Amino acid sequence: MKKFLSNPTVAMILAVLVVIGTMLISTKVDFGKKCAQTSGKFYARADAESPIADRLRDFCTAAEKMVLLGQRYGIDDTDDAYEKAEKVLSQLRQQSTEAEELFEDYSELLSDTFALESSLVRRELSEEDKAAYSSAQHDAAEAKAAIDASSYNTEVRSFLSQYRHFPTTVLAALTGVRMPQLFA
Repeated sequence: MKKFLSNPTVAMILAVLVVIGTMLISTKVDFGKKCAQTSGKFYARADAESPIADRLRDFCTAAEKMVLLGQRYGIDDTDDAYEKAEKVLSQLRQQSTEAEELFEDYSELLSDTFALESSLVRRELSEEDKAAYSSAQHDAAEAKAAIDASSYNTEVRSFLSQYRHFPTTVLAALTGVRMPQLFA
């Protein structure tokens, strides 16, 4: 065994394997942690900015209030908006959905909510329902504005521009590290 290990070719192969192994472990642990921290800002932030996930919950709550008003006034297709809001809320609870997929579902909900708003505006609402609609519409607009103004995408873009290069991308793929995704 000693003769085998003292062979220069074997020693070189072992050294290369140790270097590759160290790179893979470092990628999995250190780089994986950086990716998770950046992605995690979608759900929780250490700074004063509210995370996108919180604003999405606010938007869904406002959309569901509009759905109830729409159902009260016989507006069609309220079920689609309600189901999409519930789907987004479920995805947020699980925290397992990728940001890009969540954005697609949010975009569909946004479209349905705007259609529902335009239908509600054309109805003659009671004073109480006008106030409820106004409150829900304000909450939805405020949540959307906060989502649009979020620095999350800027931070992810910065991260990706710094690390989306060879060999980092290859090593990340080999070790199963998930790069942060844009909410876009």
